[in-house]
Amino acid sequence: MSVVGFDFGNESGIVAVVRHNGIDVVLNDESKHETPAIVCFGDKQRFIGTAGAASSMMNPNNTISQIKRLVGKKFSDPVLQRDIKSLPFAVTEGPDGYPLIHARYLGEAKTFTPTQVLGMVFSDLKIIAQKNLNAAVVDCCIGIPVYFTDLQRRAVEDAARIAGLNPLRLFHETTATALAYGIYKTDLPENDQLNVAFVDIGHASMQVCIAGFKKGQLKVLAYSFDLSLGGRDFDEVLFQHFAAKFKEEYKIDVYQNARACLRLRAACEKLKKVLSANPEAPLNIECLMDEKDVRGFIKRDEFEQISAPILERVKVPLEEALLDANLSIENVHTVEVVGSGFRVPAIIKILIEFFKKEPRRTMNASECVARGCALQCAMLSPTFKVREFQVNESFPFSIVLSWKGSGPDAQNGGANQTTIVFPKGNPIPSLKALTFYRSGTFSVDVLYADVGDLQAPVKISTYTIGPFQSNTSERVKVKVKVRLNVHGIVYVESATVLEEEEVEVPTRKVKKTNIPVVELVYGGMAPADVQKAIESEYEMALQDRVMEKTKDKKTFISGNVQRTNSGT
Repeated sequence: MSVVGFDFGNESGIVAVVRHNGIDVVLNDESKHETPAIVCFGDKQRFIGTAGAASSMMNPNNTISQIKRLVGKKFSDPVLQRDIKSLPFAVTEGPDGYPLIHARYLGEAKTFTPTQVLGMVFSDLKIIAQKNLNAAVVDCCIGIPVYFTDLQRRAVEDAARIAGLNPLRLFHETTATALAYGIYKTDLPENDQLNVAFVDIGHASMQVCIAGFKKGQLKVLAYSFDLSLGGRDFDEVLFQHFAAKFKEEYKIDVYQNARACLRLRAACEKLKKVLSANPEAPLNIECLMDEKDVRGFIKRDEFEQISAPILERVKVPLEEALLDANLSIENVHTVEVVGSGFRVPAIIKILIEFFKKEPRRTMNASECVARGCALQCAMLSPTFKVREFQVNESFPFSIVLSWKGSGPDAQNGGANQTTIVFPKGNPIPSLKALTFYRSGTFSVDVLYADVGDLQAPVKISTYTIGPFQSNTSERVKVKVKVRLNVHGIVYVESATVLEEEEVEVPTRKVKKTNIPVVELVYGGMAPADVQKAIESEYEMALQDRVMEKTKDKKTFISGNVQRTNSGT
């Protein structure tokens, strides 16, 4: 049985596998740990991962990237609308109000949902794991951002199943980092809690987790996040700066050319990395557009000045995390930074000023999530024996259950009733039971208590409970179980009618009857649609394999011809 951890990022993915001698972050075909999260659709096949990245410049309109920002979001979402402006491929609104991705594949115009494309990315990561292990990969643990909504979590689970994976757990990325940090430490205190702040500034977002460690356990004390504060935002600042500069100096508008935009963004990303280690840096691109070579130059001070609106937001998640954890700065013993964004010197300066201590970089910034996911998968698997280490995970949102009746079935005269079933900070997983008195079919809604930070629809799902019959004309007692599972997904697990039966006076027996529960998830994929996507992925993967075998045969024949000619 394979034990694998996947970290799928906005820009790239990483695979970690568990062996009996430890955890390995595996290499892809290019002998790199990071595999681009890219799907490029061609006339005869798909190119995914490293192959997709190699084809992206030649085929930008059919190269799908940054899929993590699209999955599980409504098309009208303001964050999504802002993101798609910088994407070279077409994204439109589907009939259900969710985005559809347009691409030309096999010579025809096709549309794909973000969940389908994410399934393709997972398929590529799965192949990398299988090549390394030389065995089938099914069970896994997948890292997800803490801010992922219920719908986004369901979409990741569906995408994994499209790829033929069985996710044992969707694991919060910062919790995976905390697990990878704490499980190997032998000096954790027995009684006093060691509080560590993990600051993860990735490609597209910022996450903060404060975890308390004791010997053999970790407890998540607080989460906070900024949905749109990451390394790419600094790239975008540089991109806009030089796009305006080149329009003025060279009379070229890169916004009118998808390939020019890609090349300038790639150059700005490299420029940002150079500025992390140097006070100034040049930018030179040959034949950027209209056969014009361009040159630019920027100092780190100027870069930080134009990035000031982004840098001002860094403190907000830090303050929120401390407040939710009910800790002072003095109570935070260590600060660990991970992710690609920590390389910006201005961010490190802000962290030092806030925490009054130097942040540490003891972990591999890009591999820690995948390693933590692999560890969690090993803990859930019977195949491996892992050191005893308890992970007390918490839920970052408050979930409300809402219901109403009509006429005699309603409580309090038909008024809406609500209750918080899972408050913010509730342990994961968890189970709650609620009791209703009804004489017929009724429904309950699952809602977010607050969507201010999430910018997501309030209503998650609706459950229709019934029909059922009562032995008497009176309302009967219905016990409804609501589960928050290991993935952080909330659903009504079951509903049971409880009726008392007189056996022998004064003895009473309670009769339990399970009743139907019908689920409606707003924006979720129906089981039939998931099955169609699985079949579609199988067909496309088969087409890819046929084309690769054809290429291999042509290469083999060409090599034989050359050897024959050279021999004569």
